[in-house]
Amino acid sequence: MGYFEEALSQNWLKVYYQPIFNLYSKKICNFEAVSRWQEPGKPALKASRFIPVLERSGLVYQLGLHVLDDVCQLLNQRRADNLPTIPVSINLSPSDFNIDSFIDQVLGITQKYQIPHNMIQFDLMTQPVAVDQQRLKDAAANLRKQGFRICLDRYGGENNDLSTETLLEYNFDYLKVDVRSFNTNRQRAKIILASVINMSRLLKIVPVVKVVEDQAMLNFIRSLGIMLTQGRLLAKEMPEEELSQERDNFESVEERALFSGFNHINVLDPYLETRDRLDNNFENPRPNSIFIVQSQQAKLVYCNSAFRSWTGCAGMTKRSGNT
Repeated sequence: MGYFEEALSQNWLKVYYQPIFNLYSKKICNFEAVSRWQEPGKPALKASRFIPVLERSGLVYQLGLHVLDDVCQLLNQRRADNLPTIPVSINLSPSDFNIDSFIDQVLGITQKYQIPHNMIQFDLMTQPVAVDQQRLKDAAANLRKQGFRICLDRYGGENNDLSTETLLEYNFDYLKVDVRSFNTNRQRAKIILASVINMSRLLKIVPVVKVVEDQAMLNFIRSLGIMLTQGRLLAKEMPEEELSQERDNFESVEERALFSGFNHINVLDPYLETRDRLDNNFENPRPNSIFIVQSQQAKLVYCNSAFRSWTGCAGMTKRSGNT
């Protein structure tokens, strides 16, 4: 306990930011805040190395509040400097809500820096910790009511059974799908991943694909119409001082408003079947596309293979056709 307090007081706990990309706009639309324990003269430790210890000691909630305070300071400073800002995701543990005053402390921090609640997303990591499920459910509902976005993190990763049970009982805005265990060379893995994405869409939950580390996976999730994704293939986490290097690649407020509606479009076959199809894809068999129309110009941001085949037969290209 004393060692953790020393880390807090000495600023050894650093916040890094991993970009989340909009594959339609090709810009950064969100960041996930991740913790690093950077003790002088020693290698930085990832959160997975020290969070289990904080869980067992009942101190993990202090880490969540520390990260939230850092994030709110950053957003407040960028606003004061007239720099672009985008929402930030913060990981929470279910055991955080064992603390009676936790939500009040969250509200106090955002009020202190005057941060709009829609700029903060809380990612709930399903873990087999001792927590009152009804208390957790009520707390998540309370945060959503306050205007925060809530995400179920690591579906498809650890504790997938807990994730499925949680989906039945909770209302989420986002579902982060961990694709480390999905191999795009395996047909069964592709069937399962496509079905998870389709399930998320049908539940009206926006899917976010994380831990994308190879081009084959990126190509496959693009074919499924995934808009939001993160992973080291696209960008590694970065310290706060490097964010200024990405300022021209941030989505604007207007772009966020435009693309927010696209998150709820299901480009897959709503009655997705798991039989083998021609060329082994899982797209809607009917031509399907999404265009943005601005100033009488149509910009294609998504299309499936059936659409490409159809437009090819019709003698069209994706650049043709002003409206």
